[in-house]
Amino acid sequence: MTATLTETDDFVTETSPSIRRLFAFVDDLDEKGCSDAHIHPGRPIKRLYSTGLRTAAPGDPFETFTLEEMTDWLAFGLGMKVDSLADADTDPYEALRSKGQVWVAFDTGTRRIRTTFRRSMQGLTVTFRVIPGDVPTAEKLGVPKMVQDLTERQSGLVLLTGPTGSGKSSTIASLIRKLNHEKNPHIYTLEDPIEFVHEEVGNTSVVQREIGTHVKDYPTGIEDALRSKPNVILVGELLNPATTRAALHAATTGHLVFTTAHAGSAVEALQSFVGQFTADEQPQIRSRLADSLLAVVVQKLVPTVDRKLVAAREVGINDANLAELIRKENTQMLWGQLDGGMTKGFTLERSLTELVKDGKITPETAMSSAKQPLELQKIFRREGIAIPATATTAARAVEVDEVTRSALNAIPATPEKKRVFGGRR
Repeated sequence: MTATLTETDDFVTETSPSIRRLFAFVDDLDEKGCSDAHIHPGRPIKRLYSTGLRTAAPGDPFETFTLEEMTDWLAFGLGMKVDSLADADTDPYEALRSKGQVWVAFDTGTRRIRTTFRRSMQGLTVTFRVIPGDVPTAEKLGVPKMVQDLTERQSGLVLLTGPTGSGKSSTIASLIRKLNHEKNPHIYTLEDPIEFVHEEVGNTSVVQREIGTHVKDYPTGIEDALRSKPNVILVGELLNPATTRAALHAATTGHLVFTTAHAGSAVEALQSFVGQFTADEQPQIRSRLADSLLAVVVQKLVPTVDRKLVAAREVGINDANLAELIRKENTQMLWGQLDGGMTKGFTLERSLTELVKDGKITPETAMSSAKQPLELQKIFRREGIAIPATATTAARAVEVDEVTRSALNAIPATPEKKRVFGGRR
């Protein structure tokens, strides 16, 4: 039977049994070294470790949760999100009904978790992400010095990208922490939801606002930020052209802006940034981006030999070469410029190679994590690193595919080819 969302008339508090069990479960996740948990009502939970998902075994004290418990969590979380100035008749479940999903951050007193509630065929399902209690340092996360040095800049845009769960929020939080401890800036953050809480240090001023709780949306929040004279603005995510345009405007008007997006490489990040806009707008957007971008950073977490996770990164620091690529719509050449040292930074493949040389990951892990496996093989050969046999086979398949594609593209676009290959030239 498919479970459905049920609501409670009782006000759920921290002393409610369901919330006490939730907090104990979060503590257990952190103690077990789990980064995430996936929960369906009445079914064994799935914990995510660096080695993959594991299903809770019979006898686990947190093997299953009921729909009623999960509904209590939602009521508790949304109750925390209701602003004191909101209409008393506001329905806290409306976001879940209208959008089918809602994001909530819980604070257990010792840890924070980012939670996604969603409607699905299985009923109300939940995903937890454990957030460290302390804001991590850039050194602990291995953030490259060239990226840490960006905190010395007075204005510009730092674009941090990567897949979901790649540690983007942690990396940006570490840079905000560095500013908080080493400077005395006015820091203004916009997040959905708020993850890391930044306590003011010295003369630093920190304003943290949550989308949907303290402000309607990102563009509205950025508009208010510009009136508040902040030095640093964090825009949680570039969700749409309006947010991207507002963040770019902030970066070009004397503010240091940090933001995130989803992309697997520096080239993809820049192309996606510009690609949000219409063809008529893109020339102006490229020009403004070329002028204001400080760096594009891509990262992904890869498993280490000791079954932990480490960040592999691709970094492009904006200079005359990169700015010219952006203006002339030639960002596809960026990987080659980074690999050849013509633009300051390094490729993901170089980062993976260094992790292999340091003994942190295996060559097999590096090959499976690379965006450019053939190029990584070339780097391995130059560095004297043995190429895994499985990687060689996979790379040959990629190489054959590229050769086939080149051959097809060389065939004249006859009517027969158009019918067979869809007219691609």
